[in-house]
Amino acid sequence: MSLEARDDYKTVRALAASADHALDQLDRFVAGLSDEEYTACPPPSTSCIGGHVRHTLDHYATLLKNATATRLDYDDRERGGAIESETAAARGQIADLRGSLKRLAQDVGGGMTLKAVIAADGNGVDVPTSFQRELLFVFSHTVHHCALMAIIAKLQGANVPEDFGYAPATLHFLSNA
Repeated sequence: MSLEARDDYKTVRALAASADHALDQLDRFVAGLSDEEYTACPPPSTSCIGGHVRHTLDHYATLLKNATATRLDYDDRERGGAIESETAAARGQIADLRGSLKRLAQDVGGGMTLKAVIAADGNGVDVPTSFQRELLFVFSHTVHHCALMAIIAKLQGANVPEDFGYAPATLHFLSNA
């Protein structure tokens, strides 16, 4: 293995560890909710926690399914289903995705093309990217959606872990403030 490939793999492993931590936090958060809390859309929210969880997990599933592919399209995914309405289904999917992250092979990390719809009329673009960049995106995307889930949970009076939905850089800043 070349030095560059070894460095790429180290980066993938570091990103996978952070993504695993985020999924572990999400799993513990979901475990503390009833299915009613999971599917409720308290005003002024227009979405439920389950919808955010499903959306987040869809991104992981799409990326991991295409880990060695040359094209990636996050819009080509399932929507709805049990993951959006049942905490047990969501926790099962989280466990599956965490297992996939742990099994990432050394052959991931190559270049790929991201297909993205950028307008409501369906117009899109193809953008060069890499597996590492996309794993970083999915991790950051998870943190963003966890912050939204925390707000929805708090609107219902549900318990939310103190550090849930905060970016690592924010937690680092707060710990040094």
